[in-house]
Amino acid sequence: LTVHDLSFVHFPETFPAVLVDYLNQVVPWSVSRATHVLADSISTKIDLQEQWAVPEDKITVLYSGVGKEYQPVKDPDILSRVRQHYDLGKDPYLLSVGTVQPRKNYQMLIRAFAEIAEQFPHKLYIAGGKGWMEQEMIAEAVRQGIVDRVRFLGFVADEHLPALYSGASLFLFPSLYEGFGLPILEAMACGTPAIISNSSSLPEV
Repeated sequence: LTVHDLSFVHFPETFPAVLVDYLNQVVPWSVSRATHVLADSISTKIDLQEQWAVPEDKITVLYSGVGKEYQPVKDPDILSRVRQHYDLGKDPYLLSVGTVQPRKNYQMLIRAFAEIAEQFPHKLYIAGGKGWMEQEMIAEAVRQGIVDRVRFLGFVADEHLPALYSGASLFLFPSLYEGFGLPILEAMACGTPAIISNSSSLPEV
């Protein structure tokens, strides 16, 4: 059994209540039945030990990795085509990648960006499919008066991600909690400077 994270235990308020109830029933039951458990990080391994007293020798940490396609994209034609595909214009931009849900902390990111937006020409692009409770995050840009500087790009095709990372001035990942955080590796593999929250597994990554 692979356990990616216990975010529903630590931050239940960032999930629909029905999903929290379901996960609280299914995950510990599955862990107890498993012959062996794979964890995405030492952080998740420790969570399993502390939350459900899973024996240490029953857990193996297996880190994620990225494919060779994640490398700096320097071809101006490729960078330009991806910009055109997502209608990014020519302004410099900051990028965050991940499913649009409260745990990703996008509302805080938008508030932080609002404090410095007038000092820089950058746009803030958030790439990721809709998860849940996304309307509050989208509304935050309106409340902060920077709706013209923040865009949710929606789901981004895998083949476009290397160019999207490479074209960004900074990659931002302010998540409250992650079992691993694969976008961090993707961004760094593309040579993009990254600002990451200091929580859960993220220092490991």
